[in-house]
Amino acid sequence: MDLKYVLFYPLGPLLGGLLGGLSVALGWLRPSAGLAAALVGALAWWSGGLSTSAALLFFVALGSLATRTNPRSRDRKGRTAAQVLANGLPAGLGGVLLGPVFFYGAVAAALADTLASEFGGRVRWAWRPGRGRVPGGTNAAVSLPGTLALALGAGLMALLFGGRHGGAVFVAGVFGAVLDTLTGPLEERLRWWTNDVNNAVATTAAGLLSWMLT
Repeated sequence: MDLKYVLFYPLGPLLGGLLGGLSVALGWLRPSAGLAAALVGALAWWSGGLSTSAALLFFVALGSLATRTNPRSRDRKGRTAAQVLANGLPAGLGGVLLGPVFFYGAVAAALADTLASEFGGRVRWAWRPGRGRVPGGTNAAVSLPGTLALALGAGLMALLFGGRHGGAVFVAGVFGAVLDTLTGPLEERLRWWTNDVNNAVATTAAGLLSWMLT
């Protein structure tokens, strides 16, 4: 057996545990989310090694910074286990099965959506299709700061980690975040369609698009 693989696979749970513990210690995640983060961290490592793990860490750090600096955010106490799995599990599983480009596309969508929500939620007024002017932070609402933050999140992930597939990662990130907004109203119409389900669907779709574009 190749020694590289003997060392590679056991490192996944180890690094995942370190990521989960660090995230909880820094207040990025709630204590109950530590095990979920460890699982996602292991899948990130198995998806592409150091690069995909760094992309996950970048998403968690930047997303947490945006959340904690938003006085109106509902997640200032840290993300829950369900939120971690909704944003990270599709990326990790898809990355293991289909390769790193799926992972980057899914995480780009997660980052774009997170930044759009946190910066868009700071404005006084936003616009929601079919409803018009609504208070900032309303589910599925759109604002200029939120839209710019969405593009920034997808762009950063594509620039830093997409490599020669940066264009596909960027398009997928924007697509996933926009899809998350468009399907957001379902949270009010279907009891089982929660925000976590919405996020999981959007990140999965983004990962698949990124994979298909390469």
